[in-house]
Amino acid sequence: MATLVVRHPDGTEHEHEITGELKIGRQQGNDLVLTEGGVSRQHARLYVEGGTVYVEDGGSQNGTFVDGERIQGPTALTPASQVLLGDYELKLKGGARSTGGRRAATAAPPDPATLSDAPVRGTRAMPSIRAKATQNGAAKPEGALARRPPSRPQRAGGAEADPGAGSGPVLKGMTGPWAGKSYPIQGTLLVGRAPPAAVILDDDSVSRKHAEVKREGSAVLARDLGSANGTLLNGELLGEEFVDLQAGDVLQFGVVEMTFEAAETPARRPGAGAPPPRRGGGRGAPAADNKRKMLVVAGGVVALLAVAAVVKSSIGPAHKAQKAAPAAPLDPAQQVQELLSECRSYSSNEMGAPDWARAEKACDQALDMDPINAEANTLVRRIKMEKEAFDNFEAAKKSIELNREQQALELLRKIPKESEYFRRARSKAKETAERFVERAKDDCKRYLGNSQWGPAVQRCQQYMEVWCQKQSKEDLEPPIGQSLRLEGPLRRNEWRPKDAMFVKFLVARTRVDRNAGPWTCPVSDILQDEGLGVDQTTEVRAMFTKRYAPKLIQEAMVDYWNGRGSEAMATLQKLRSKEDQAQYHQLADDLLRDVSNVDQLFKTGESALTNDDPERAVGPFKEALATDKRIMAELAESHLSFYRKNMFQDLAASAYLRGKHFADREDRRRGCRIWKLGFDFYKGNTNLNRVVAFCSTQAQNALNNVGSCPDLAAVEDYAVPGDGIAEQVAAKKAELKCR
Repeated sequence: MATLVVRHPDGTEHEHEITGELKIGRQQGNDLVLTEGGVSRQHARLYVEGGTVYVEDGGSQNGTFVDGERIQGPTALTPASQVLLGDYELKLKGGARSTGGRRAATAAPPDPATLSDAPVRGTRAMPSIRAKATQNGAAKPEGALARRPPSRPQRAGGAEADPGAGSGPVLKGMTGPWAGKSYPIQGTLLVGRAPPAAVILDDDSVSRKHAEVKREGSAVLARDLGSANGTLLNGELLGEEFVDLQAGDVLQFGVVEMTFEAAETPARRPGAGAPPPRRGGGRGAPAADNKRKMLVVAGGVVALLAVAAVVKSSIGPAHKAQKAAPAAPLDPAQQVQELLSECRSYSSNEMGAPDWARAEKACDQALDMDPINAEANTLVRRIKMEKEAFDNFEAAKKSIELNREQQALELLRKIPKESEYFRRARSKAKETAERFVERAKDDCKRYLGNSQWGPAVQRCQQYMEVWCQKQSKEDLEPPIGQSLRLEGPLRRNEWRPKDAMFVKFLVARTRVDRNAGPWTCPVSDILQDEGLGVDQTTEVRAMFTKRYAPKLIQEAMVDYWNGRGSEAMATLQKLRSKEDQAQYHQLADDLLRDVSNVDQLFKTGESALTNDDPERAVGPFKEALATDKRIMAELAESHLSFYRKNMFQDLAASAYLRGKHFADREDRRRGCRIWKLGFDFYKGNTNLNRVVAFCSTQAQNALNNVGSCPDLAAVEDYAVPGDGIAEQVAAKKAELKCR
């Protein structure tokens, strides 16, 4: 069995066995939770297929890198492969077991109460630097100090500062908002994007714990801490072994450059003698040598002052008024990047409540300088969305405190799925709806029973808007080709809802307003996704308990129903390893095969949808649905598993968008073919219901203009099953004697 070795940003490691599939991300619920910088909520997954371990990126912000290259699809791994996820390094180790001294693989995940609701800002990946790190990583030097990169070439007329003078060594910023700022080096100095770093560089290219600079006596040393983008010393990558620094060295953390100054004194005059020896060879020099160096330096300074006095007197008063040349203006592109960094910082709630006004101001300034900057425009749109979501969320909380549940639900519905506040709003919506629905339902029943049509319509409407979120399209609207009839016996091509209370509500609407249009359920992601209504988990668990005696199989099947395929397979494997459960081994094997097939077919279909190819997803999805029906038995259609529900909804949504792509380009026949494919698969998508009605109209128009047998092909492309066109086409074929 393959083992994954995970190297953390602080240098510690732990091992994790790969059984079936391993989901990796920052969010709780993943098989492997990595909470440091650069990791997305659902970042990547590893899975075993045909004895080979593959890694696949999950659409993460910063990407997944294998051997320095960002992967675009499933990528096979070997024990020599290096996988980078943000600040983490992953490697394979076949058949490995945990070793002492390493972090335990089964360590408890972090307490959710300590985690922020907002996503942690990821480290912006810089593939070229990481690739270079990969090349150099195999040749790490041994010993206390690694071989230092070559010194940075000195500027014309410059020299290294004397490390023994001044008020002590410092790091001095060279770029961005840190330009000109000095950071004294006393003891150990942690450099990173956020506390506990002492040198905080708030840039997306810098990791949370990026590098360390420390002072040991007169020496100053630096090392990288396994950061996502590496630390450069004079243009070359640092490893995780300490390297000594020399005055004038330039350190680059991500894209932020800083220079090391040994002391705040003037530089030596060119030609004033040989530079002091490098650390490492001269660190143990006798005290007499140090004293001699100090005297030489002091003499040089006195000579320099004397020369300066002579030059000043010879120049004369004509040059006294000459002012120093003004500093060169910042590059506009650099100013834009600084403003964008400021905008990102103020709009993030990583360090506390966001400051929307300052974030918007910084982004607006960036747009003033670069109106078509894509990142600035994206940030402005996101800030506007998050600001509105925050306002609605806060207003909803106040409404809940005042027992105004209906008003709170209306506010919570306005929060889009893309917002960081959606998850918190969804839990609030569930609590609020549960308190609101029962009262609204009781009032609705009472008003309908007393024939109080006006109050009934108003109160029932409030109840139905929540109730309908759990109902299918077939339960709320008549199929194509059938008409709604609320009272009296049903005739041919007439339809009536099954829910008696819903029927009474619709009757009440017609009593209040005879011209009332068809009632439609207002789709609400905030309620629909949370699954308000009957607790189906209890019923599913009861079915599996009745069907299977072993508790491990019961738990595995509930995991499967919830979409946790890898957990279900691991539990079945656990039962398979128990000798005292030998009578259930064959059953476990059969279920393992079925669960694995559904899981893999689901992923194959989802991969096709990701590539905007719903037609290619139909095959694996249909095969997965047949196996799912065998697993779920009588509850397959009424208690949809995670897999079944998502296959229905995802294929329908993808078919609508793909069909619209062709329809927008005047290829309506192909658009309708794809729309019908999605509609045939799942009839609960509102958009598909609307567009297949358009296709049915196009089919009737094409049929009216048929002049020969080949013309019927267009009619069949447009025709929707159940709209009556197929029967007319058959009659037309007979009339034209088409084969």
